[in-house]
Amino acid sequence: MKGRHIAPLLMISSALAAGGASAHDHSAHKKAPAAARCLGLPVEKVAIQTYVFASTVANIPIPAEWDTMPVGEKFERLKPSFAKLAGAKPDPARLESVLEQISAIGYRNIEGMDLIGGSDPAAYAKLLKDNGLQAVASHASLDNAKWPATLAAAKARGQRFIGSGGFGQPGLDTLDHVLETARNLNALGEAASAEGLTLYVHNHTGEFDSRFPYDHGDGKPVMTSAWEIVAANTDPRFVQFEVDIFWARLAFKPDRLDDLLAFLEKYRSRIALLHMKDLAPNGAVTDLGAGTTDWRRVIEAAGPQIAYYVYEFDFPADPVKSAKTGFNYLTCGEKKPAGT
Repeated sequence: MKGRHIAPLLMISSALAAGGASAHDHSAHKKAPAAARCLGLPVEKVAIQTYVFASTVANIPIPAEWDTMPVGEKFERLKPSFAKLAGAKPDPARLESVLEQISAIGYRNIEGMDLIGGSDPAAYAKLLKDNGLQAVASHASLDNAKWPATLAAAKARGQRFIGSGGFGQPGLDTLDHVLETARNLNALGEAASAEGLTLYVHNHTGEFDSRFPYDHGDGKPVMTSAWEIVAANTDPRFVQFEVDIFWARLAFKPDRLDDLLAFLEKYRSRIALLHMKDLAPNGAVTDLGAGTTDWRRVIEAAGPQIAYYVYEFDFPADPVKSAKTGFNYLTCGEKKPAGT
C-alpha cells in the first residue's frame, strides 16, 4: 500500500471527523470587509503547492459545484477517489503538462507533495529546470527508516525545506505521544540539518484542538495545544512550522481572527512558511481575496522572516484557473522570465 501518498488525505479526513469543519459550523459568520485587490508579494517569495493539481495528475474530474461545498462535505465526496490518489507514480507526460502550466502562469517556486514528488528525483529536477521552476519544499513521509532516502531526493530536487503534511508518529492523542512526537521531529530535523535542509511540519485543526495540561516551567500546568507543546520541545534549528491559514482559522474559530494573529506574532520565529488558503463563510475553501481572511493582517502578524507564501486550494474544479487567481492575488500579476 502506498500509504505515504494517501497520508495527507487521511489526516484531513481525521480532522474533519473530529468536527474541524462541518457544513453548519461557520455559515453564520459574516464576510470580512472588502479585501485588497491584490497583495503585491515578490514573485520570488511566492510558491504553489502542487497538491492544487492533484486531481489533474490522478485524472480525477472535480465537479464545479464542489468548489463551494464546506470542506468536510467536499472530502466526503472525494473519499471514493482517495485510493486513486494514492496510486502509482504520476504519468510523466501529465506531470510535465502540469509543470508547464504552473510556469506559464508565472510561478517560479513549487512546494511538492508525494503524488508528484514521487517521480524519479533526477527526472523531476530536470522537468523543473526545463520549465524555469525551483522546488523549494515538499510534503513527504516522516518514516524514520526512509528518511535518508527522503533527504537525498529533496537534495536532488534542490530544495531548501523538507516537510510533511502532519507531525508524524506516534501522534498527538496523548501528552506522552506529543512529547515523543517532538523528540522524533528533533531527530529527523537534526538529520535534515546535517544535509543542509530544514524540516518543517504542517497543521490541520487537530494540532490546535488537541490540548493537554502542560507545565511551562512554573509548576502550574495549563491547558496547552499540541502545536505549542511540540514547539516548546523542539529545537528551532531543526524544526520549523508551516501554518496553513485555512485550517488554523477553523481551529481558532473564524470570528476570532485576532486570536490567530496573536498566535502568529508570538511564534513568528518558528514559522518559515504559510499556506495561503482562504476561508468562505460556509467553511469552504475559496479563491484568495474572495473569503473572510484579512490577508494583510495575517502577513504582518506572521512577520518578515517568512521564506515562502505558498498558494493552495484543495481539489479545485479548474486547477489552472485556481492557480492563476492565486498567483494574481499574491503578486498583483507580476511575472518574471523563467530562470530568473
